[in-house]
Amino acid sequence: MILENKIDSNFITFGRQEILFLVLAIISAIGLSFGAHALLVGHDNVFGTSREIPWGILITPYVFFACLSTGLCIVCSLGQVFNIEVFKPIINRTAFLALITMATGLMCITIELENPWRVPFFALLSPHPSSNIWWKTTIYSLYMIFMVFNLLSLFMKNEKRARIFAIIALVTVTMGNLNMNSDMAILGGRGFWSENYMPLYFLSLSTLTGCAAILLFTWIANKLNNETASKAEDNALRATARLFMILLFGVLYFTGVKIMGGFSPQFTKNPEAMFLLVQGDFAPNFWIGEVFLAVVLPLLLVLITKGKNKGILAIASLSCLIGSFSLFYHLVIVGQLIPHYFQFNVVDLPKYYSYTPSLHESMITVGAIFFFLAAFMFGEILFKKINFGK
Repeated sequence: MILENKIDSNFITFGRQEILFLVLAIISAIGLSFGAHALLVGHDNVFGTSREIPWGILITPYVFFACLSTGLCIVCSLGQVFNIEVFKPIINRTAFLALITMATGLMCITIELENPWRVPFFALLSPHPSSNIWWKTTIYSLYMIFMVFNLLSLFMKNEKRARIFAIIALVTVTMGNLNMNSDMAILGGRGFWSENYMPLYFLSLSTLTGCAAILLFTWIANKLNNETASKAEDNALRATARLFMILLFGVLYFTGVKIMGGFSPQFTKNPEAMFLLVQGDFAPNFWIGEVFLAVVLPLLLVLITKGKNKGILAIASLSCLIGSFSLFYHLVIVGQLIPHYFQFNVVDLPKYYSYTPSLHESMITVGAIFFFLAAFMFGEILFKKINFGK
């Protein structure tokens, strides 16, 4: 009788997970269908971008998920590459999260392109080594391949081979992340994001979001599976929480540098854009998203609970991820709003360009986020069957 009740309980749990996966997948498909429609009718007809603002909101999830994957890979490497024992229990789930986040990011940039099928064709037949975009596409594509082989090696319990692929993936994705600010700064020669601290800022922010994702999705996975974390996994999460807290202090410093640039022109290379971010129209988003949600609230929650309450850590992590998404939106958009040659007082040149995401762009972004959530849910269902998550 007890065994029968246990089987029924497991069936109900699996059924709920399966239904949740289907709901997430359907929402994702609806959102991504707007991307298919955009490819058919042309981006110019349905996107809010223009000649002045060529990069829209779809670049935001690309940068967000690419940086998130970088952070997850770095944290995963602490146990897999550097053999830090305390981080080893979370290697499997972290490696899987790193793979699906990068897949989501590359999917976003693919849909954002008007002719995405040209990328693999000309990237191979006509490589352009002096192009930042070519390097970024090549690096992240190679990283995806290495992470797939890494995950397959973990499936087969071949830790030695998995470590080799993990080392290559870590070097590859770190190269791409350190060069991220170069991509942000090429549009129209604007210097908004060519600040000297940006490479270290991107690396710190990526690792921060990686820690947040591990804390949040491990907590969600345990709740979905009605499981309690083992002692080893609990120690790994505590270590991740400590690293999360340290990185929050680091990102708080960089946020302070941004605030100084918004109030004092000598602290930034583009005071007009920084003023728009800190004091102008984007100020509410900046102070609520970048400052409060991304850094201040998570830091307060971690300090108050001393990083011991997993539920509070999950809330802090969710807040950090939401705030970081807002941060990446500002990184992509705000610098483009400063008109070219504004310093020459050109007649009829607006003070700021304007950009509003269209329905298609917004729905594609929602579809991409739910694609990631559906992939995570699918992984939990699959890994529970093969006992891979631990």
